[in-house]
Amino acid sequence: MPVHHFISRLTLLVMGLWASGGVVAVSLVKARWAKHHEHRSASEAARAGEVTRVRAASSIAFFQRSEDGLVSVVIPTHNRRQIIGKAVRSALAQTYPHLEVVVADDGSTDDTRTVIESFGPRVRYVRQANAGVSAARNFGMRHARGEFIAFLDSDDAWHPWKIEAQVAALRRYRDTGLAWTDMAAIDGADKVVEERYLRRMYSVYQDIDITRLLTKGVALSELSEAVPDALQSAPVLYGDLSSAILLGNLIHTSTVLFRRSWCQRTGGFDESYERAGEDYEFYIRLTSAGPVVFIDAPSTLYRIGVADQLTAPAMMLEIARNNLRAIQTWLPRTVQSTDLPLRLVRRRFSESFAWLGQAELDAGHRLIAARQLSRSILLEPAFDKRSLLLASCALPATVRDRANAVRRTMSGARPHRSSSSG
Repeated sequence: MPVHHFISRLTLLVMGLWASGGVVAVSLVKARWAKHHEHRSASEAARAGEVTRVRAASSIAFFQRSEDGLVSVVIPTHNRRQIIGKAVRSALAQTYPHLEVVVADDGSTDDTRTVIESFGPRVRYVRQANAGVSAARNFGMRHARGEFIAFLDSDDAWHPWKIEAQVAALRRYRDTGLAWTDMAAIDGADKVVEERYLRRMYSVYQDIDITRLLTKGVALSELSEAVPDALQSAPVLYGDLSSAILLGNLIHTSTVLFRRSWCQRTGGFDESYERAGEDYEFYIRLTSAGPVVFIDAPSTLYRIGVADQLTAPAMMLEIARNNLRAIQTWLPRTVQSTDLPLRLVRRRFSESFAWLGQAELDAGHRLIAARQLSRSILLEPAFDKRSLLLASCALPATVRDRANAVRRTMSGARPHRSSSSG
């Protein structure tokens, strides 16, 4: 193709995208904000305490009554018989004694059931036809009997003090209903490759100083005598996370413990988020129920570099799509009842459009990618990486694929704002 033809083609494409994509972006954001402004009186009432700010979806029906003090550990799994035993053993090894384990098998075709039943009555095995991680977590929760619920992915594991410390934290700060922690990253051989991985994995921690956002409470040693010496002085923080979490996920699912009553108020996982990103949308709702606790110490061993994880490149497109979907659902509805400046709201949408644009481009969907990237640039104009990605949408497929391969090789694994695995 002659150079001048290529330049003309690129110019027309970019101009068209700025016109069409830009109008769509502005219309989308303005429409959602306008819809919220129609309910301004409700927002003002909420700030005055007349209306709850709880974000709720359809309720989840539990099969059994809650048992005071009991912790239900829900482990969703699918064809993980070779590794799930480590997760179960780490749950049973907790220093907190009043605990049950519920393994929610999402249609495994291996001998997962045999592995689980070998643990005896403290571990309950429930099975459903394959329906995705959201449905599996809901299925497991419905069978839970505990006052508290904790999630553990079947390829992760816990340190023995985790549940004891989290239950103690929620009892000490009685108006709180969710506690999460930092985590360590391990490889396929169970070797720790990074002691503190939460802030690396979730890039919003670069924008939010969690130690300033939340109030400092006791030291971790006051919550559990089983905490190792190196972590005894780790801070326990508490406060409101409901606004900050709209800027990106801050919570990793295998580190969480929460009150079942909170889930009854805000709803279970949205099962239309079948394979990825379901955790972020769930925590946007759950943290709206009240204050939360962050234990700034790694309680969880999170496995990285495994091919079937949802953080693998093949899943990043769905995660990016569901990230945008979650904030399009909840951020415009609550922007007036939060303390988030509109510039941060605009930036959040811009970053989400850019993330999705790059993921669509990596998947070979160049027209969709160009539309999302142009929306991002319109919200926050700048000549940066997004502009180069937008220009690459006009390249021939072979040239673009080579350029993407080089870019991915040079960038390596990047932090992201939401992920989950079963």
